[in-house]
Amino acid sequence: MVWFVRKSAYGLLFSGLIGLSISHLEPDTTVDWTDPGGVVAELLSPGAGIVLSVVARVGGALAGLVLAYPLARDYGVGLSPRTNFGSGIGKVFDRMNVARAYRSLRWTHHVRQEAMSRLGPNASRRVAKIDPIMDIANISLAVLAVAVPVALSF
Repeated sequence: MVWFVRKSAYGLLFSGLIGLSISHLEPDTTVDWTDPGGVVAELLSPGAGIVLSVVARVGGALAGLVLAYPLARDYGVGLSPRTNFGSGIGKVFDRMNVARAYRSLRWTHHVRQEAMSRLGPNASRRVAKIDPIMDIANISLAVLAVAVPVALSF
């Protein structure tokens, strides 16, 4: 499911660009963070899709890293332990690099197919339909994100 959150960032970005193109926003984008109504109004503005796309992309990457960390923690190799100066922080960085590798592996097609097959036959069929639908939606929104400003310029 983290894959779909990460993948939705493209659609949110293109939706935000389309919203900005249609609304012709002024460059004044100040937010009154002391007023909850002002924050909600900004989240409902046409440019919120761009901010939400960044949040979805970064949040998906961090969630994938958190989910891969237990596997990286259990990863053991037959190398001699680090004993040099800064070896403690070096171990943390090594473990994070292994977690990043597992996160990248998790997002490959074959690993996602295996994860869907573990959901069971009914759920995996429903989840498998989401991926091509998101592909079509993202491509369509990308085309619209280019076409709408061009059409509005005439």
